[in-house]
Amino acid sequence: MAVARNASRKARQRSQDPAESLINLSNERLTGLFRWTLLIFAVILNNLNPAAGYDQGRINAILAAWGVVCLTTLFLLFLHQRPGRAFSYTTTAVDMLVATMVTYASGGYESPFAVLFFLVITVSALRFGAGGSVLCALLVAVLYLTAGAVAPLQAGTYLATVTDERSIILQRLFLFVVVAVVGSVMARAVSAHQELVTRRDVEAKLMTEVNMALANAIEAKDSYTRGHSERLAKLAGACAERMGLSRDEAAAVRLGAILHDVGKIGIPDRILRQSMALTEDEMAWMRRHPQIGADIIRPVEGLHHVAPLIRHHHEKFDGTGYPKGLKGEDIPLGSRIISVADAFEAMVADRIYRPSLG
Repeated sequence: MAVARNASRKARQRSQDPAESLINLSNERLTGLFRWTLLIFAVILNNLNPAAGYDQGRINAILAAWGVVCLTTLFLLFLHQRPGRAFSYTTTAVDMLVATMVTYASGGYESPFAVLFFLVITVSALRFGAGGSVLCALLVAVLYLTAGAVAPLQAGTYLATVTDERSIILQRLFLFVVVAVVGSVMARAVSAHQELVTRRDVEAKLMTEVNMALANAIEAKDSYTRGHSERLAKLAGACAERMGLSRDEAAAVRLGAILHDVGKIGIPDRILRQSMALTEDEMAWMRRHPQIGADIIRPVEGLHHVAPLIRHHHEKFDGTGYPKGLKGEDIPLGSRIISVADAFEAMVADRIYRPSLG
């Protein structure tokens, strides 16, 4: 039975949206940062006033135990990398318990540590959205009122204590609601930004993998060029970065390098596998592949900017290249980088018509 449950859990993890997994991981890292910030603040606050009217040793013990829990959650976060709902619910419950215990042990309604409840609400907004933060605010209000009700009375009776501290109670209850609303709005904005950035990165990675699969399919026609596009992409990308190109420009060069020979899908196999010098007709066929590749890539949304790099990667600086005979600065910089890297990679690799030159 346990094996079946574990298998089901692993299957759900595998089927989880990669972007959603990364967003959850990012949110948990943010909550971890909030938690550690409040923990350090609480320790400093507790030991700042030696003449406090409550047992500071008990507070330190509770905070120390919370610190152990925080370290454990960091370890679990590092171990699993994809925290699920159970992880979020458990750590939120622990945070609520710590805030309640510290509030109770440090004076109830007037406790300076009631600020820890704001942490719980903010984290809930980040983890569970608007509905979760509002529900959490209600639970926090109940816990705060309960902690104050059972805390040692300072005015003799519970009714007198509530009467004397009514303004503090109402202020904090109001702030709980405000933090829940503001936290929900901020969490929604943060989550939207995270989703946009994360999905863009995931889609870019997926696009690269699809392009590499396409390049591998083309290279499968010629065992001597197998792996050439991947090696060329690494080399051309490194050159682009070293030359100071932007991240997007370097990424375009890598994609262009991966797909630079995709047009060979339109070249007959007998020409691609020719071990002898090509005839004029065969060379005419071979010179078509940059334009064929550009025509294949241009309609693909997100790759149209790569098409010129593919079209002109066989141009030469003196104008004797193909297909357009461009020269000098008229050749796109990305195409020039790919051309140089392609020439170098070709020289150090074996070819059907000659061994490696070095």
